[in-house]
Amino acid sequence: MSVFPEEQLDLPIGYFPAQPGQVLKGGGWTVIRKLGWGPRSSTWLAIDNKDYIGEYGAIKILTAAATEESTANNERNLLFGAVKNIEEGVPEILSHFYESKRHLCIVLRVLGSSVEDLRLSNIYDGEYLPLHTVQKVIGDISARLTSLHFRDIVHGAVTVDNFLFWCVQAGDDIRKVLAKLPSERAEKVLGSDGVTYPIIKSQPLPHGYTWDATAEDIGYAEIYLSNYAHGKDSARVRDYFLKGDILARHVGSAHTLYPPKNFLPPEALQGGRMTVKSDIWTLGCTAYLLMTGSPLFSDSYVASPVETATETLGKLESLLTASEKISEKDILPTTSFLRSCLAIKPRNRAKAADVLNGGWIKCGCACGWCG
Repeated sequence: MSVFPEEQLDLPIGYFPAQPGQVLKGGGWTVIRKLGWGPRSSTWLAIDNKDYIGEYGAIKILTAAATEESTANNERNLLFGAVKNIEEGVPEILSHFYESKRHLCIVLRVLGSSVEDLRLSNIYDGEYLPLHTVQKVIGDISARLTSLHFRDIVHGAVTVDNFLFWCVQAGDDIRKVLAKLPSERAEKVLGSDGVTYPIIKSQPLPHGYTWDATAEDIGYAEIYLSNYAHGKDSARVRDYFLKGDILARHVGSAHTLYPPKNFLPPEALQGGRMTVKSDIWTLGCTAYLLMTGSPLFSDSYVASPVETATETLGKLESLLTASEKISEKDILPTTSFLRSCLAIKPRNRAKAADVLNGGWIKCGCACGWCG
């Protein structure tokens, strides 16, 4: 069992062992607190000491292994390129640099915690979210996907931990948050390699919403689609997913494959070409997880995706009913929405714009802005 509560710093993939007070980019940034981590990186709140003094950024520090991969610059290039022209709902890249010559660092505008954190906060009632909240989240994400897919970009990781809440941005506002919620102090842990590492727990900035927020309250939230490390133009995605970058990464290690295999569409598991419709499949799987607290497909799906998906989708209505999370009046429209995302053949799946404008999303909006 690992002594590390989050990223395993003694792994050979080489996480960067940052800690509060540490300076980066030759003194240009000072680390304040840890915001989160994933299989390829950790992200840190830092204060700008040179360009915009007193303002904050979220610095995503790639592992040494991820930095060395041919795909390391995917996110940077997309955010500086095609994604930069999308006006809302996607991360804003501020700059990039290398630390210790081994770690690509991408400086982003600060965002809050994830929808996955919100879901998991419902610890006493099944780790699900109310349907109106799921509809709000899926509505925002389908709007982001509409913009991406118009540019023929496959996001490649439409999973709930990449759905981030908008949060306070101005330096003074962030300082007020930090005053109320001080940063964790580093603890020292001896790794299996004999090196002592600083252990810091993640503390994303709060967004003010609770898992049981009313439809009116959650209607004012703004959900961003983050993490473009897996993004590609659709013509190039197949090789990226099937030649070791996703499905085979970290096999046999402590890391989780990303996205989870049982969220990937049949074409990804069978060697077919990944397209924007592949994002829609993952969106449908994610919606089911959010509304029920359980994944739609078990591990057996990976070995025989078409057969398992066909059988599971055939009893989707009864699965939703059995979950006891969806009201009787919402079962049929929710079943119809999920099936529109989860058609076996990609060409039969809804487009992101169809999801956004299909009626199911509007059922959950109480903000008064959507008509």
